[in-house]
This record gives sequence, structure tokens and C-alpha cells, in this order.
Amino acid sequence: MKNEYKEAVDNGNVAMVRIALSSELLFDPRGVSFNEMLEYAVAHLPNLFEGNKGASYAVPPKDQWDEDFMYEVKSDLDANFSKEKLAFYEAVVKFVGKDKAIEVEEEEALPVVDDKDSHLEHPTRTIKITKVSGGVAVGGAIVATVGMCTGMTALSIIGGAIFVGGVLLIINDNRK
Repeated sequence: MKNEYKEAVDNGNVAMVRIALSSELLFDPRGVSFNEMLEYAVAHLPNLFEGNKGASYAVPPKDQWDEDFMYEVKSDLDANFSKEKLAFYEAVVKFVGKDKAIEVEEEEALPVVDDKDSHLEHPTRTIKITKVSGGVAVGGAIVATVGMCTGMTALSIIGGAIFVGGVLLIINDNRK
């Protein structure tokens, strides 16, 4: 668990914690780190969850769940962070992101290679960008751009949040 997340929990920054939790599942649909983060937040933030309100979308059959539906569920969760919506969002992410979960599992099984091409040179510092953190940042930027071009404000906000998450991952990776 990252120090920034623990600090957000310890400082009672509920909005940041909620965004981190919902974004963590997008980064790693297996839910391993998400469950650890959720357990920590539940133990320290009595106001983490809101009362459940009705969803603003219709739930299609499970075999029709896709990324668009997943982001719709995430948007609804961001608007009403309830236990029920978080549990449903987790189920949707695990279903839609099953291929990504396999990729993450395979990446973690690979040995760490210090590839010179994955660094940006700076006169006083080298910035390491991993495939995961760079991919998250680029993916978030693409989602935000698509949202802006299509006039979908929610998609733009979600993309921006994912982009920020990717940048935070890059920063965190470089602090080590």
C-alpha cells in the first residue's frame, strides 16, 4: 500500500480515498491491492460509505458488460460511494478486466529488467516510466480526450482521474 494513500486515509481525505479505491481496480482488476486498501480505509474512516441511492443506468445481461458499462458504473459509484455500488463495481471490473488481470499477473511474474529505453534523461535525474504506469497515464489521457471530443463530461472526468493516477504511479515508482 502506498504511503500517499495511507496519508489520505489518516488525514480523513475521504474524496481522495474513494477515487484511489475505484481507480485501483482499474489498474489491477485482480483486486488484491484493492482489498488491502479497502480494509485499511474501512478500519480508519467511519464516513467512507454513503447510503445507497438508485442507480442511474440499466444493468444489461452479464455477457454484455463492456468497458462503456464499467465506466458508467464507476461514474455512478463516484457520485454515490455506497457499499452496494462498490461491490457491484468490483464485480463488473473483475468481469470486464479479466484479460488485463491475466496481463498484470504475467507482468508480475517477469523478472525486473532495467531497460535504458524506459528512462527519460534529465541532466540531474533519470525518470523511470514502467509499462503499467505509462500505460495508465496514456490511457487516461486518451479517455479524457475522447470524452472532451464527444462532449461526454463524465468520460472526460474519469479519463482525467485515470491520467492523474498514472502520473502518481510514475511519481511513486521514482521515489523508490
